[in-house]
Amino acid sequence: MRKLILVGVLSISACFGRGGLHFRGDPIGAIATAVTIAAVANAVATAPPVVVNVEYYGPEANPGNVWVNGQYVYAQQGWAWQPGHWQPERPGYVWVQGAWMPENNQYVWHEGYWAEPRAGFTYVDGYWDYQNNGYVWIPGNWEPQRAGYVFVGGGWQDVDGHRVWVRGSWQVDDGRPQWERYRHR
Repeated sequence: MRKLILVGVLSISACFGRGGLHFRGDPIGAIATAVTIAAVANAVATAPPVVVNVEYYGPEANPGNVWVNGQYVYAQQGWAWQPGHWQPERPGYVWVQGAWMPENNQYVWHEGYWAEPRAGFTYVDGYWDYQNNGYVWIPGNWEPQRAGYVFVGGGWQDVDGHRVWVRGSWQVDDGRPQWERYRHR
């Protein structure tokens, strides 16, 4: 969503023409445009590096907040790690983590966002998967709901000396109060 808003600023504050980008005498618009161009240029030819140390926390780690994953950003001809952070929860919404996704022979950053639950579907969170000596983010997805079941989120386990995310699964909904947060996703 941020990209769409910033692109609107781009069209108001500057225009592309023969000879490049032209500003309309608005210094704040010029700065916004420069930021916009940087934000829109979130596509690179090489895959981001795998993450060596995973920073991911479930809702039980900081009630009332959600963890926004850290990410690699491409800056000055190289990848740099940007750490994750907490943000306040938005009741009635689920946080969809941002991720680098391969598209048309390049990698494009898709910003995280708040999503409203979809009728008939449950949002299943993404997870860090251990691959090739590091962790790769596997994005979440919407799965059709199953009558009488609830999708219960996964957790971390040690497997062969590595922290591994064991993905959640569909469980018979027997009314357990600790599953309440999963019932309305």
